[in-house]
Amino acid sequence: MRERLLKLLDGALLRLAPPSPQRLLQLASNRWMPFIGALMAIALALAIVVPLALATKSDQNDPFVLQSADGARFVAEVNGDGDDWVLLGHMFPTKRTKPTHRGIWNKFAERLVAEGYRVLRWDFRCHGDTPCVYSRKPIEDVPDIYLEWEAAIDYAVEEGAQQIYGIGVSMGGTSLMQVAAYREEFVAVSAISSPNIFPNSSKNTSRVTENGFDKLDGLSTVGEIQVPKLYIAGARNQCSYWQSNRYFKAAGEPVRFVIYETDLHGTEILDDEEIGPDAVQEVLDFLADPHGILGKEKRNLAPDADPHTECFPPKDDEDEEGEGD
Repeated sequence: MRERLLKLLDGALLRLAPPSPQRLLQLASNRWMPFIGALMAIALALAIVVPLALATKSDQNDPFVLQSADGARFVAEVNGDGDDWVLLGHMFPTKRTKPTHRGIWNKFAERLVAEGYRVLRWDFRCHGDTPCVYSRKPIEDVPDIYLEWEAAIDYAVEEGAQQIYGIGVSMGGTSLMQVAAYREEFVAVSAISSPNIFPNSSKNTSRVTENGFDKLDGLSTVGEIQVPKLYIAGARNQCSYWQSNRYFKAAGEPVRFVIYETDLHGTEILDDEEIGPDAVQEVLDFLADPHGILGKEKRNLAPDADPHTECFPPKDDEDEEGEGD
């Protein structure tokens, strides 16, 4: 299945328009083309004619294709069958979690399904099964991944979602903070180990020379998010503590910030044997009752950490593209 999707997405097939009815008839009447070939051509045309916003989906848990507003196609999957949907946006590769794709949510997605939620997750452009748009460097495509969030929201609405929650780790959370400021479908949103702006340096991308190049910017929009917000970060995870604290201070009520004494990042926190159960329960409690947060609440399990000093910016390009995402 993975190889078939990659061939469909990476190849010229998706970039070509389907044959016209006249062309199909011409092919079918060509005496050099066997009858079976005509049938295959017709089947192929039907297979690649997909709606503008999204592709057809087969059975639950099978990967399928969605399309962003800029025409980029990305691979997604749905798990569970509840009426309340949880959308999950993954992180950029780190030294410990590389590569990254929708699969990093496996353990947490299973828990959400067991709790009765329907889960929609996907591979951002230039990650996992989804092809790149600008180059083979994932960093080149990062500024546009918010478009995947938009397409995912549209799909959930189209499928009849009663309530929609959003959870993003690292760059997935940054892009979520950006989108949640103007998409009103969310009931609540959560960002785990998310930077305020990403990419945080222009030297890792050639797109800085292009007109219109931008970065994900969650901090400038977080104050406009009207729904409850949950932030989680590790106090020793480079700048995650400091940047999550900035979100917490800039966000409107209600908002909760949970700090763990760890250097783990993103889904590593949720999957960890020691702190994972507590972190997962924090998220589940938040989803069950987002408005249970009163005002601005902070749960600090690393009381000796200081958000103004617990920040160790990356020293080289590898670190900057990785753990600083």
